[in-house]
Amino acid sequence: MNTTETSHTAAKTINKVSYALAKPCENSARTGLIFDNNLPITRKVSQDMVIIEQPLKINLAWQEQGEIKNTVFTITMRTPGHDNLLIVGLLFSEGVINGTDDVESIESISEELNSERLNNEWLVQCHHGFIPDLDNLERFMISYSSCGLCGSTSLKKLRLKTKVNLTSKFHKNSLSVNSLFGLPKLMRQHQVLFDNTGGVHSAALFNDLLALQFVYEDIGRHNAVDKVTGALLTLTEPIRAEALHILVVSSRISFEIVQKTVMAGIQVLAGVGAPSDLAIKAAQQFDLTLIGFLNEQSCNVYHGDWRLNSDG
Repeated sequence: MNTTETSHTAAKTINKVSYALAKPCENSARTGLIFDNNLPITRKVSQDMVIIEQPLKINLAWQEQGEIKNTVFTITMRTPGHDNLLIVGLLFSEGVINGTDDVESIESISEELNSERLNNEWLVQCHHGFIPDLDNLERFMISYSSCGLCGSTSLKKLRLKTKVNLTSKFHKNSLSVNSLFGLPKLMRQHQVLFDNTGGVHSAALFNDLLALQFVYEDIGRHNAVDKVTGALLTLTEPIRAEALHILVVSSRISFEIVQKTVMAGIQVLAGVGAPSDLAIKAAQQFDLTLIGFLNEQSCNVYHGDWRLNSDG
């Protein structure tokens, strides 16, 4: 597995006061008795690890007709660490860039470190001759600033962004359902930040042999997926078009998660939670195998069952 070491700036120690019943209230849940206010309470002062949430400002710069132009792409909240992968993955999944070849450099331009000593402002310098897709940039800003977009509009936008074809005859019956049941546990073993804080989402990428490729964590479930996409794009050897990959997320499955999966060319998306109706519609549109409620014993397949088999 490629290294996905946790940043030392991703969590910090804080003081806390914990209150708890000195002993359990017997039979209250079973009998429906009203809580007894006279039960003894314990009070304990200790320390806890909490996840860090900080803004990330992404600036774009490019040259057009001999003139240097720049704009703010977005300001988003994230857990610090692997910012370069998050930036690349986000720009790619939104169709602003076509790949890492379009990026000359990504560098911090924070004038001063904040109280957490973090670099929260970054500049993406586009490669000479490449002009970012500002139409996609405009659509991104609208979709994140308005709640009035309908599902059909979102699907049309996704069709405009990508020409990805996820269907391949080589993938028919290629995944054993039984083998999928173990993937959340494998991902869980690498969720270091979740162990320390309990406050992050995770996204993990597996190949067709179900070998773990990447695991990334972030307070934002979309960010975790973008970090996986960024890591996939920066591989020294590009993945083969016919290669099958499985993305597992530790959350519910929204339309945005499906969008990012489709844009990355990943054919199977599985989550431990439920998918939304629009997520299912998008999976049907692009022939993505969409799996929800995945655990060690069962799962629900909402589309793309043709990739799975139930043989031993």
